[in-house]
Amino acid sequence: MSTIHSVKSHLELDIAKYDRSIRTFIPGYDTMLNTILGHLKGVLREDTTIIDLGGGTGSLAFPIAEKFPTVQIELWDIDQKMLAVAKQRLLKYGGRVRLVAKSFHEYLPSCNAVVASLSLHHINNLQSKTKLYSNIYSALEPSGIFLNGDATLPLDKNLRSATYGVWTEFMKSGGMTEDEVQGHFKDWSKEDTYFSLAEEFSALASAGFQHPECVWRNGPMTVFGGSK
Repeated sequence: MSTIHSVKSHLELDIAKYDRSIRTFIPGYDTMLNTILGHLKGVLREDTTIIDLGGGTGSLAFPIAEKFPTVQIELWDIDQKMLAVAKQRLLKYGGRVRLVAKSFHEYLPSCNAVVASLSLHHINNLQSKTKLYSNIYSALEPSGIFLNGDATLPLDKNLRSATYGVWTEFMKSGGMTEDEVQGHFKDWSKEDTYFSLAEEFSALASAGFQHPECVWRNGPMTVFGGSK
């Protein structure tokens, strides 16, 4: 087998493995993505640009490219391995999808929409998140939209605990043990920060979004954002 085919097979295996595993960790994963797609419909104009921040393996960019055949997509990520997997997943769309090795903290060009899925929880303080939201708001064209699919957790300690309980039961329903679930939470806490919706809305409002909204929720998972 040639090196090219070996690499291709490896990437396809990674895509399949990622797509299976993410659904054991994230409640309502497919509905979350479909909610983002549904709210983009009617907002995106032909031949406009959408930026996918921290787009990873292209799991969100792929259905966007499928559903909106005239839209140009920029997938931003700083992980070269992720971009390699995304390249394989999105290969058939050619130049309509650009893979960009950039952090979501960098300058954003003018666009009609910005989306993110399970990436912005890597921002660990509200000041930095507000700055990012300000950059997004500035980049958006009039009537442009920002949609973020990610975990949010209540500030109230009892509700926060209950939400973690819902998340735990979901992961256990896929075959994980209690110890395995708690091990994942412990590992994720080293890099991930989950703010409350109230905090996210405050950051969005400070950035210029006048009417931030949550348009979907399933336990800890939410889709929220706003328009310009």
